Amino acid sequence: MKQYKWGIIGPGKIAKKFGAALALTEGPTLEAVASRDIDRARDFAATFGAARSYDSYEALAADPAIDVIYIATPHGYHHEHALLCLRQGKAVLCEKPMALYGRQVHEMIETSFRNKTFLMEAMWTRFLPMTDKILELIGDGQLGEIKYVRADFGFSAPFSPQGRLYDLRLGGGSLLDIGVYPLFLCLLLLGEPQKITAAGQLAASGADESCHALFHYDNGSHAIVSSTLACQTSITAEIAGTGGMIQIPAPWYKNHTFILKRKEEEDSTFTMDPVVNGFEYQIRETMRCLDAGVIESPKMTHAFSLMMSQTMDAIRGQLGVKYPGE
Repeated sequence: MKQYKWGIIGPGKIAKKFGAALALTEGPTLEAVASRDIDRARDFAATFGAARSYDSYEALAADPAIDVIYIATPHGYHHEHALLCLRQGKAVLCEKPMALYGRQVHEMIETSFRNKTFLMEAMWTRFLPMTDKILELIGDGQLGEIKYVRADFGFSAPFSPQGRLYDLRLGGGSLLDIGVYPLFLCLLLLGEPQKITAAGQLAASGADESCHALFHYDNGSHAIVSSTLACQTSITAEIAGTGGMIQIPAPWYKNHTFILKRKEEEDSTFTMDPVVNGFEYQIRETMRCLDAGVIESPKMTHAFSLMMSQTMDAIRGQLGVKYPGE
């Protein structure tokens, strides 16, 4: 595998986890980091061993030494910053959610195709060994036909109108920030729903404090997606089929163990290697795709990211949440 040189746009909390994952992974090096605040960029570069720091995202995108850029800015800027990098011919791993709404995601995908440049949503849960094992068991028929999926993610976050979690300009709201995890699981296992019934509670800023959605499928299957910033929830998941069920304990979205239950059989506990960081798996997938010369991952396709975004659009439409530019 080629030694890929990475750049990071937005040296915040999640970028620090990503920078640590780069150091755990064979193949990548952190070449440069960019922030509107040059001191933050320099501090991050010093901490994680980047050769250069920039006070301009444009300068980093134009750096000829960089192969691929991780975008870790707030949700409201993903679209703008991804287009900036793709138009410079840089491969992009964009933090989830890909953008605020489906129309933006569609433009990002079109730009990827037009420039023949790799683009992938950083839905890191998709690449964990636990997810692959669950898909393997389902593919082998261990659960029969999947009829029900439920997942939640919630914690208590005090209201702050200018904070990332509640400011609509930044992409605030429980659905885009944490609801994207249970949404991902339900869509991965059941696909696009034929009908959505959603309810929730809006904060004073207009962002969704809580969001709960029921997915209906023509074959009789259902899924429940729950997210909230109002209280701590179980953060567990379950997948039930005609032949058995899987229970994933908390925190389900980054676990390395789960339980398979089948009628008239003893429960089976599956344990993968413990997740040290978690982001290293999506980094490896990105580099595998770059080695293969493709512009999208077969595990996290453009079409799937667009479906996720459009499904969130439909949910928000029922809640009355609207982002700038929609």
